Amino acid sequence: MTYKIVDLRTKKIIGTFETAEQAVRAESHLVHEPGETWYAIEAPVVKKTKAKKTDVKKESE
Repeated sequence: MTYKIVDLRTKKIIGTFETAEQAVRAESHLVHEPGETWYAIEAPVVKKTKAKKTDVKKESE
């Protein structure tokens, strides 16, 4: 899973990281202006797999 730091003004990816902690640490080293948000960390989207339905036949005695 990779986390990306994105510049919100230019929509460019600044860096990719393996863990969220690494991404947060790298984002803290970037220049921040008071009251403005220039960067965002995008987390990977995890697709949920659908459970396969099984046909269960009722057995009667």
